[in-house]
Amino acid sequence: MQSQKRNVRRQEGALVKLAVKFGLLVGVLFVGILFGINTAEKGMQRIEGTTDLPGKSFVIKKVEGGKMEVEVLGKQVASGVPISSGKAVTGNWLSQVGGDIRTFVIGTTRTVMEWIMSKL
Repeated sequence: MQSQKRNVRRQEGALVKLAVKFGLLVGVLFVGILFGINTAEKGMQRIEGTTDLPGKSFVIKKVEGGKMEVEVLGKQVASGVPISSGKAVTGNWLSQVGGDIRTFVIGTTRTVMEWIMSKL
């Protein structure tokens, strides 16, 4: 009877140790993630050149008569050539072949999965 109680206490102690270790590891991971996010933010601000810019790094100011004014990282840029209102390019033959392969793979996968599910 005594030995059973000791074994139960040991098992409970081992579970508590495991829970504490797990909690510490999760805490360290969480702090590491926060530190990494902060470091990445500082790196992006250093690349942009200054920290006092507005939150957006790309802002379209105005569009008049097909010409556009854009602010990129705090610098004004104006388009010299008017923007055409023609049709968008639909793609080239390579993108068409890629779309056809995608459709074939999806159809084949769906057919195989339906056949497998019908056999189960």
